[in-house]
Amino acid sequence: MINENTLNKLKNTAMDCASNVLSRVELSMVESKLKAKFQLLGQHVYEAIQEGRLDSIKDDPSTVEAVGAIFEIKKQVAELEQKLNKAEGSSEKA
Repeated sequence: MINENTLNKLKNTAMDCASNVLSRVELSMVESKLKAKFQLLGQHVYEAIQEGRLDSIKDDPSTVEAVGAIFEIKKQVAELEQKLNKAEGSSEKA
C-alpha cells in the first residue's frame, strides 16, 4: 500500500503538470490573438499602400485600435511566459 506522503506528492505533481498545460494553452490562445491582430494591421497597411494613403494610416481608427491591441496582447504574452518560466523553475527545484 502507498503511504499518504507519496500520494500527496503524486497529487501535487499531477496538479502542477495540469496547471502548466493550462498555462501553455492560455499562452497559445493569446499568441493566436496577437497573430490575428498583426495580420489585420498588415492588411490595413497593405491597403493603404495600394491606395496611396500611407501617411494617413496613423489616423485610421481601426489601425490605431489594432496597434493598441497588439501592445496589450504583447504584455499578456510576456506575463504568461514569465509565469511559465517561474513554474518550470520551481518544478525543477522540487
